[in-house]
Amino acid sequence: MLTSDSGERGRGAGFVRRIYAIRLVGYVMGLPPILLQLHLQHSGAWTLASVLAICLIWPHAAYLHARRAAQPIEHERANLVFDSFWGGWLAVAIQFAPIGTIVILLMFALDNMAVGGWRLFLAGTFASACAVLFGVAVLGVPSTLIRPESYIAFAWLPVAVVYPLVLAKTTHDVSAKLIERSRRLRELSERDSLTGLANRVTVAESLQALLAAAQRTDERTDERISVLFIDLDGFKTVNDALGHNVGDELLVKMAKRLAACARDDEIVARYGGDEFVIVARDGFGEREDRRSALSDAVLQAVSQPIDVGSHELLLGASIGVSSFPDDGRDAAGLLRTADIAMYAAKNRGRNCYAFYQARMRTEADARLRLSARLRKAIESGGLHLHYQPQVDMRTGELRGLEALVRWHDADFGDIRPADFVAVAETAGLVSHLGEWVLGEACRQVVGWKEMGVPVPRISINVSPLQLQRADVVKTFEQILDDTGIDPACVELEVTETALMRQPETAVRRLAEFRRAGIGIAIDDFGMGYSSLGQLRTLPVDRIKIDRAFVEGIGQGDSGAIATAIVTLAKTLGLAVIAEGVETAAQREFLLALGCVDAQGYLYSRPLDVQAVSRLLLSGETLPRMPETPGEGTGRILA
Repeated sequence: MLTSDSGERGRGAGFVRRIYAIRLVGYVMGLPPILLQLHLQHSGAWTLASVLAICLIWPHAAYLHARRAAQPIEHERANLVFDSFWGGWLAVAIQFAPIGTIVILLMFALDNMAVGGWRLFLAGTFASACAVLFGVAVLGVPSTLIRPESYIAFAWLPVAVVYPLVLAKTTHDVSAKLIERSRRLRELSERDSLTGLANRVTVAESLQALLAAAQRTDERTDERISVLFIDLDGFKTVNDALGHNVGDELLVKMAKRLAACARDDEIVARYGGDEFVIVARDGFGEREDRRSALSDAVLQAVSQPIDVGSHELLLGASIGVSSFPDDGRDAAGLLRTADIAMYAAKNRGRNCYAFYQARMRTEADARLRLSARLRKAIESGGLHLHYQPQVDMRTGELRGLEALVRWHDADFGDIRPADFVAVAETAGLVSHLGEWVLGEACRQVVGWKEMGVPVPRISINVSPLQLQRADVVKTFEQILDDTGIDPACVELEVTETALMRQPETAVRRLAEFRRAGIGIAIDDFGMGYSSLGQLRTLPVDRIKIDRAFVEGIGQGDSGAIATAIVTLAKTLGLAVIAEGVETAAQREFLLALGCVDAQGYLYSRPLDVQAVSRLLLSGETLPRMPETPGEGTGRILA
């Protein structure tokens, strides 16, 4: 809805033009019989001249003045009141000739009623009465009413017939436009403007109406109502990489596919963003089958390749399903439980569906409370860092430290990093968490330097979501600058799978980090599907062999994948480090390949700040620890 002055003037322009047309027709058609009447009355020349001038000039002057006004509609209403005043004066001027007086006053009364209703009609009537009194005071009361000749009555006939028709036609046009505008506004309020599907408000209202009808029916009825809450997997990546125009076209095509999956009596709606809702009505006996069949149909429809412009895109969908009355008895409750089930489907690996279960709400509430406490922990310093040494396996010399975040909550106790990092990503806290880890590690390095001990390189894990932020490099540079840490002392670890999500963006960000002097390592290498060509273009310094390719060495695993990774790193001139080294057999195998750097329980578990400080102060090489594996290291980012 327009609310600006320009919007007001835009709405009033058409109104003013229509009134101008009506006024011009009325004045031009009424002028000849009025002049004829005045001539028969032997009116003075100045009266004839003034009537002629006003009737010819006033319609144009009123239109120009109203068109330029800040509030043209209000100004035009004032013009109509002046018309009524002029009509009253004309009635006196023509000495209250019956036909002329009726036509003139009726003409202006119709204008006022059609445009402004009773309020403007009464204002015009009052203006006409004032004009009559003024005219009588100036011109006097006629002693005898001039009886017009019959042909004068015929002269008024076109005005009496044509003018109401013009007014009726104009009123009809305005009414038709108002009806059409009302229809469009109602459609916009009920429909999604992009896809044409029902919108969020409409689906909620329609669902509530269905539920109310179902609750009024006999308990023995077999009709049940189900809600499918659908979220498109991978849509954000498409939107970010290819732009909003491609994203919008993709949503339109997906909406058509979803509509094709539903029956005629089912509701398909766009709930917002890349979320859709389908409301299905089915029999109690076939409820599971219908819900599953519809969910399967949606998954199949969404997973088919879709052409948008010059791009062939592949998406998936996560679907949550809830049903009345088991999972909710009102629209808000059913939509909420379906939404909870949808997130459960995402946690299962995406591109699947999940039926709502009561425990899901408990888990969702726990995640919500956990995210709130995590935000507070980040802001209040409730987190702390451990550091796992990275060593030269030939000598046991300390070569680096990987910073790993830990969190002990008063209510939840010790929380696994994999759990609260997932919550941070869902709640939009992962960037704040990553920045806190870098800042805390840098502040700790400053403290160690003040102790006069040499500090090795610090490795920091970076989330894929952080790489999507355009300001991440600037933010990291600011943290390093604020703490006075040399960028060469910091290495960022990025998982191989993260690089594959948005390779162009990831390569651009990593190149910016390297230009800033920060080292780059690919973490969990071998777990993704990057090609040799992609690897050659990545701006990285080191490859970290994932623990999955190390743990089986010496226990029946030939170590072929680890051998291939080390060979590949040498070919590309990259450094290599192995993680998860826990046995002497693994150590000897890796050294034989030429991989000399490693981290793992064979050398050290993650250490708290005090233990690392003692290690740095002693300057000793790390002793080998017992070969029995301990608990997992738990990175900040999985």
